[in-house]
Amino acid sequence: MTSLNPKTGEAWKTGRSKDAIEAYFASPVAADGKVYLMSNDGKVSVLKADPQWEVLAVNDLGEECQATPAIGGRSIYIRTAKALYSFSVKR
Repeated sequence: MTSLNPKTGEAWKTGRSKDAIEAYFASPVAADGKVYLMSNDGKVSVLKADPQWEVLAVNDLGEECQATPAIGGRSIYIRTAKALYSFSVKR
């Protein structure tokens, strides 16, 4: 993951989530101040959307996934090789 200064293109921070070092085909998505990344092995990394991003959580669905997560309202939808998941935030 790399965050860039939009004015200069200078890299603010570059790195990887140590809990999800594997291949990624799905595109990252962002909502509610967070960036969600879905690995091929089914790990969802949640990053704080900030120039000095930090890993907030890594959740392992334990199923292969190559689809980009979809966000709608207060829910994130994740399609794996075996299932379609919906995770929602209550406020």
